[in-house]
Amino acid sequence: MISTTQRELIEKLAEIQDLSPGARFGELLANLAFLVEDQTDQTIREVDDDRLMAVMNSHRRDLQRRLTDD
Repeated sequence: MISTTQRELIEKLAEIQDLSPGARFGELLANLAFLVEDQTDQTIREVDDDRLMAVMNSHRRDLQRRLTDD
C-alpha cells in the first residue's frame, strides 16, 4: 500500500508537471534529482520522503513565481 506521504509526492510531481508543460517526464525527474543533490548533498535514492517533499515544494514555488513574472 502506498503511504500518505508517497501519495502527496506523486500529487506534487503532477503539480510540477502542470507548471512545466514543455518538459518531458524524464526531464522532470532529472531536474528533481539535480535539485535534491544541490540542496541536500544526497542522491535522489538516499533522500528521505519528507526532505524530498521540501525540495519539491521549493521547486513548485520557483516555477509558479517564474510564470507570474512573465
